[in-house]
Amino acid sequence: MKAFATLLGVELKLSLRDMNMPIFALAMPAVVMVIIGIVFGSQPAFEGAPYSFVDQSVSAVAAIAVCAGGFMGLPIMIASSRRRKVFKRFFVTPVGVGMILGVQLTVYTIYATVSALLVFGIAQIFFG
Repeated sequence: MKAFATLLGVELKLSLRDMNMPIFALAMPAVVMVIIGIVFGSQPAFEGAPYSFVDQSVSAVAAIAVCAGGFMGLPIMIASSRRRKVFKRFFVTPVGVGMILGVQLTVYTIYATVSALLVFGIAQIFFG
Protein backbone atom coordinates (compact mmCIF):
# COMPACT_ATOMS: atom_id res chain seq x y z
CA MET A 1 0.00 0.00 0.00
CA LYS A 2 2.93 2.33 0.67
CA ALA A 3 4.24 1.79 -2.86
CA PHE A 4 0.79 2.60 -4.27
CA ALA A 5 0.56 5.83 -2.25
CA THR A 6 4.07 6.89 -3.23
CA LEU A 7 3.45 6.16 -6.90
CA LEU A 8 0.10 7.98 -6.70
CA GLY A 9 1.78 11.09 -5.30
CA VAL A 10 4.44 11.04 -8.00
CA GLU A 11 1.90 10.55 -10.80
CA LEU A 12 -0.32 13.35 -9.47
CA LYS A 13 2.66 15.72 -9.44
CA LEU A 14 3.65 14.66 -12.95
CA SER A 15 0.13 15.17 -14.28
CA LEU A 16 -0.06 18.62 -12.67
CA ARG A 17 3.27 19.60 -14.21
CA ASP A 18 2.13 18.39 -17.63
CA MET A 19 -0.92 20.73 -17.48
CA ASN A 20 -2.97 18.69 -19.99
CA MET A 21 -5.31 17.26 -17.39
CA PRO A 22 -5.70 20.38 -15.22
CA ILE A 23 -6.65 22.36 -18.31
CA PHE A 24 -8.88 19.84 -20.09
CA ALA A 25 -10.34 18.02 -17.08
CA LEU A 26 -10.74 20.85 -14.58
CA ALA A 27 -10.64 24.27 -16.23
CA MET A 28 -12.43 23.54 -19.50
CA PRO A 29 -15.61 22.01 -17.98
CA ALA A 30 -15.82 24.85 -15.46
CA VAL A 31 -15.46 27.48 -18.19
CA VAL A 32 -18.01 25.71 -20.41
CA MET A 33 -20.47 25.58 -17.49
CA VAL A 34 -20.01 29.28 -16.81
CA ILE A 35 -20.52 30.13 -20.50
CA ILE A 36 -23.67 27.98 -20.71
CA GLY A 37 -24.96 29.62 -17.56
CA ILE A 38 -24.26 33.13 -18.82
CA VAL A 39 -25.84 32.49 -22.22
CA PHE A 40 -28.92 30.56 -21.09
CA GLY A 41 -29.27 31.49 -17.40
CA SER A 42 -32.47 30.17 -15.87
CA GLN A 43 -34.18 29.82 -19.25
CA PRO A 44 -36.22 26.59 -19.45
CA ALA A 45 -34.77 23.77 -21.54
CA PHE A 46 -37.87 23.82 -23.73
CA GLU A 47 -41.27 25.41 -23.51
CA GLY A 48 -43.06 24.17 -20.40
CA ALA A 49 -40.02 22.31 -19.03
CA PRO A 50 -39.79 22.17 -15.22
CA TYR A 51 -35.97 22.42 -15.44
CA SER A 52 -33.57 24.90 -17.00
CA PHE A 53 -31.08 24.43 -19.81
CA VAL A 54 -28.27 24.67 -17.24
CA ASP A 55 -29.79 21.80 -15.24
CA GLN A 56 -30.01 19.74 -18.40
CA SER A 57 -26.39 20.46 -19.36
CA VAL A 58 -24.67 19.72 -16.05
CA SER A 59 -24.20 15.99 -16.62
CA ALA A 60 -22.96 16.48 -20.18
CA VAL A 61 -20.42 19.06 -19.10
CA ALA A 62 -19.29 16.84 -16.21
CA ALA A 63 -18.74 14.05 -18.75
CA ILE A 64 -16.15 16.23 -20.48
CA ALA A 65 -13.67 15.50 -17.67
CA VAL A 66 -14.24 11.76 -17.90
CA CYS A 67 -13.70 11.87 -21.65
CA ALA A 68 -10.62 14.06 -21.25
CA GLY A 69 -9.07 11.51 -18.91
CA GLY A 70 -10.18 8.39 -20.73
CA PHE A 71 -9.66 9.42 -24.32
CA MET A 72 -6.87 11.95 -23.99
CA GLY A 73 -4.99 11.64 -20.69
CA LEU A 74 -4.46 7.91 -20.35
CA PRO A 75 -3.33 7.25 -23.95
CA ILE A 76 -0.94 10.20 -23.83
CA MET A 77 0.52 8.93 -20.55
CA ILE A 78 0.98 5.41 -21.87
CA ALA A 79 2.55 6.61 -25.12
CA SER A 80 4.94 9.02 -23.42
CA SER A 81 5.92 6.41 -20.81
CA ARG A 82 6.67 3.89 -23.55
CA ARG A 83 8.68 6.47 -25.50
CA ARG A 84 10.73 7.39 -22.42
CA LYS A 85 11.11 3.68 -21.54
CA VAL A 86 9.56 4.14 -18.11
CA PHE A 87 7.83 0.75 -18.22
CA LYS A 88 11.15 -1.05 -18.77
CA ARG A 89 12.43 0.49 -15.55
CA PHE A 90 9.37 -0.67 -13.64
CA PHE A 91 9.86 -4.28 -14.75
CA VAL A 92 12.97 -4.56 -12.54
CA THR A 93 11.12 -3.26 -9.47
CA PRO A 94 8.47 -4.94 -7.33
CA VAL A 95 5.92 -2.51 -8.79
CA GLY A 96 4.02 -4.26 -11.54
CA VAL A 97 2.18 -2.99 -14.55
CA GLY A 98 -1.13 -3.61 -12.76
CA MET A 99 -0.15 -1.19 -10.01
CA ILE A 100 0.89 1.43 -12.56
CA LEU A 101 -2.45 1.17 -14.34
CA GLY A 102 -4.28 1.15 -11.00
CA VAL A 103 -2.52 4.36 -10.01
CA GLN A 104 -3.39 5.94 -13.35
CA LEU A 105 -7.01 4.89 -12.95
CA THR A 106 -7.01 6.48 -9.49
CA VAL A 107 -5.47 9.71 -10.81
CA TYR A 108 -8.11 10.04 -13.53
CA THR A 109 -10.87 9.14 -11.07
CA ILE A 110 -9.67 11.97 -8.83
CA TYR A 111 -9.69 14.38 -11.77
CA ALA A 112 -13.20 13.29 -12.82
CA THR A 113 -14.56 13.58 -9.27
CA VAL A 114 -13.06 17.01 -8.66
CA SER A 115 -14.30 18.23 -12.03
CA ALA A 116 -17.83 16.92 -11.46
CA LEU A 117 -17.95 18.57 -8.02
CA LEU A 118 -16.67 21.80 -9.57
CA VAL A 119 -19.27 21.75 -12.35
CA PHE A 120 -22.12 20.91 -9.95
CA GLY A 121 -20.90 23.61 -7.56
CA ILE A 122 -20.79 26.23 -10.31
CA ALA A 123 -24.28 25.24 -11.47
CA GLN A 124 -25.66 25.45 -7.92
CA ILE A 125 -23.93 28.62 -6.80
CA PHE A 126 -24.27 30.78 -9.87
CA PHE A 127 -27.29 29.40 -11.71
CA GLY A 128 -29.17 27.30 -9.16
